[in-house]
Amino acid sequence: MTQTMTNTQAIGSPISNEAYNVLSALQAKLEGMEAYRKFAQSDSNQQLWQKLTELDNQAVAMLAQQVESMAQSGKLRPGQPGQTASR
Repeated sequence: MTQTMTNTQAIGSPISNEAYNVLSALQAKLEGMEAYRKFAQSDSNQQLWQKLTELDNQAVAMLAQQVESMAQSGKLRPGQPGQTASR
C-alpha cells in the first residue's frame, strides 16, 4: 500500500496552484479576446466587442505582470509532480 501511495502522490501538476490559476486565467482571457476579434468581423455589434477587448486588455496586463513577478521570484519553477503547496 505504501508503494501505491507513493506512485499516486507523484501524479499531478509540478507547479503550484497559484501559478496554475494565473496561467489558466491568462490563457482564458487571451482566448476570449480572439473570440471577440472573430465576432467583430462577423456581426454588426463591433462596439460591444471593442469595449470587451479593452476591458480584457487591462486584465491581461494584470495577469501578465503577475506571471512576470512569479517568474522572477521562482514561483513558476517546477517542483515534484503532485505537490500543490505554494512556494
